[in-house]
Amino acid sequence: MKKLVALALAAALGISTLLTGCGSSNNSTSQKNPNSSTQVSESQTTKQVTLRFSWWGDDTRHQATLNAIKLFEEKYPNIKIKAEYAGWDGYLDKQTTQLAGGTAADIMQINWNWLTSFSKDGNGFYDLNKLSSELGLDNYPKDILATAIVNGKLNGIPVSMSGRVLYINKTIYDKYGATIPKTWDDLINDAQKFPSGSYPIVTGSYDSWLISMTYAEQVTGKPFLTMDGKLNFTQDDIKTALQFYKTLLDKKVTTPIQAIAAEGGNGLAPISQLPSFLNGKFAGQFEWTSTISKSATPLKQQNMELVTAGIPMVHNAKTSGAILIPSMLFAINKDCKYPKEAATFLNFILNDPEGVNAMGTTRGIPASKAAQEALKKAGKLSGLEYEGLQVLLSNPGLEFSPYIPDSKMQSVYDQTIDKISYKQLTVDQAAKEMYQNIQNVLSQITK
Repeated sequence: MKKLVALALAAALGISTLLTGCGSSNNSTSQKNPNSSTQVSESQTTKQVTLRFSWWGDDTRHQATLNAIKLFEEKYPNIKIKAEYAGWDGYLDKQTTQLAGGTAADIMQINWNWLTSFSKDGNGFYDLNKLSSELGLDNYPKDILATAIVNGKLNGIPVSMSGRVLYINKTIYDKYGATIPKTWDDLINDAQKFPSGSYPIVTGSYDSWLISMTYAEQVTGKPFLTMDGKLNFTQDDIKTALQFYKTLLDKKVTTPIQAIAAEGGNGLAPISQLPSFLNGKFAGQFEWTSTISKSATPLKQQNMELVTAGIPMVHNAKTSGAILIPSMLFAINKDCKYPKEAATFLNFILNDPEGVNAMGTTRGIPASKAAQEALKKAGKLSGLEYEGLQVLLSNPGLEFSPYIPDSKMQSVYDQTIDKISYKQLTVDQAAKEMYQNIQNVLSQITK
C-alpha cells in the first residue's frame, strides 16, 4: 500500500444468451495484449455466455460503466454483460445475502476491507492468480496486489487507490493571511490567524481519529494495527494520538464534534454539505483523495478554491503515516463457470484504452499502468485527486490494516473522540478505555 503504480489487465470473455456464469471456452486462440507482455485468451466459440456484473455508484458511474459494457459487447459479440447496479445504501446487505445464498454476480465490485468478512481464509472469491496472463497482473506492483491477497490467494484487482490528504480552502487561508501547512506546528500557528468561530480544518469523529493516528504513527514509527488485526499500539501510543487531538481542539485548529453536530454533521450529513464548510468557516479537510471532488465542486460554485496541502509532518518523523488503500476491488465469483471470460471483460474496462476512456475516473484514478497511460494521453489525469495520490506515493507510510475501517472499530473511535470533545473523559481516561475496547472488538472480528 505504499505506492500507486499500476493496475491489472482484466481479461473477461463471456459468451451470451443461454448460459450465465464465467468459464473458459473451447477452440480459443491466444492474442497479444498491446498493453502487456502477457498473452490474453480470446474465445472463438460460437456459444453465447451471459456474465452478471454488480456494482454500486452514482449516475455518472452507472452511465460510464454501461457505455463501457456496450463497447465491450461490440468487440466481443458472443459475450453479454448483465448489469446489476445500485446506489451505496443497501449494497453491502445485498452482497452479504447473495454470497451466503450462492446467488452473487459473476463479477463484483467490492470494498477492500470486506475481505475480512467474506474471505477470511482466502477462499471466498476466485483466486485471480490463476488468471495471471488473462488479467495482465504485470501491470500491478506487488505491494498493490498484496493488499488483496489472503492466504496467498489474490481475491480481487485493486481498481484504484485512495488515501487521506489534507486539503485546504486557499481562498479563506489567503483572506486571513494563513499559509499552506507543511508541519503540524504550521497548522497550529495558522489557527491563531482565524477569527473566533472559524477553523483551519474540520474533522468528524472518524476523521479525527485518523488524523490523530497519523500523527502518532509519525511519532512512534509503528502501525496502529497489524494486517491480521492485532493491536500494535500500546496504551501510551493511543494516549499520544488522543493528546494530539486534544491539542487540536484546545488550539482551535479543528472543530469540536458538537459544532459539527449542530449543523447536522457527524454522520447525519457529509462535511461537504455543512453550511460552515460551504461558507468557508470550516476551511480544510483531512479527506479521502477519491471523494475530494464532492467538496471542491460546491466550493468552486462559491468562488472558493480547494487546494492540496499534503500530509503535515511532525519534527523528526519516523514515517509519513500516509494512509493508502484500494478504493475498491473487482472480484470474480469463486463459483464462476467462465473465469477466463470474466477476466477478459475486466481486462477491457481496466486496461484496454477503449474501455478505460469510457470508464474515465468514475472509480478514481486507475491503478493500472495501461489505464494511466491511456488517460494521460487523453488529458484526463489531473486535479485534486491526482495531486493527492502523488503526495501519498512520494511519501509512503506504514501498512493500513483492513480491520481499521471495520464498523465496530469505528464505533470505538467515534465514542472515544466524542467523549474527549464533549469533555466527558480526560485523555488518560480515554486512552485506557479505548485500549480496552479495541482489544475487545478485535477479539470478536478476527475470529
